[in-house]
Amino acid sequence: MREKSHLKTNADIIAVSYARVSSAQQVAKGQGAESQAARCKEFAKIKGYRVVRSFEDKAVSGSVIERPGMQDLLAYVRKHRKDNIRVLIDDISRLARGLEAHLALRAAIADAGGVLESPSIEFGEDSDSQLIEHLLASVSQHARVKKCGTDAQSNGGVDTHGLLAFLGNSRLSDGTKRRAW
Repeated sequence: MREKSHLKTNADIIAVSYARVSSAQQVAKGQGAESQAARCKEFAKIKGYRVVRSFEDKAVSGSVIERPGMQDLLAYVRKHRKDNIRVLIDDISRLARGLEAHLALRAAIADAGGVLESPSIEFGEDSDSQLIEHLLASVSQHARVKKCGTDAQSNGGVDTHGLLAFLGNSRLSDGTKRRAW
């Protein structure tokens, strides 16, 4: 007769999902949060995890660290620290849209006792994994900054917050208008 193992299996691992959308327009159209949660649940199913709660922040920028849904998630993970909860995100950009914010939230999740996972990236502690993670977080930051500065659909492709706007609206020393293109 075999003795029952006391080792934890994936079926014993509990998880929570986190979703974030940045604009009120995405919320109004029902885009984003629901599909992120569904992808996290599918990932958990593949891994054999049991999702016990879902947390979300709607119409909150990824550059902001203090978010109601994230704070609730961290409190839940802290409360259940002994369970070594997996915190599932759909994509690295859903956690944060900046390297500093990403690192702060990743540390907060770990400090609370959680383990961050995603179907889009395998988080690791080795130097190569950290390099990829930091690059992807930086790319998310770049996309956020670029989106804030340029919206080709609303302003004809002119960067109204950057150098092109300055050049487009400035005058040369002889009084003629400088052209941005």
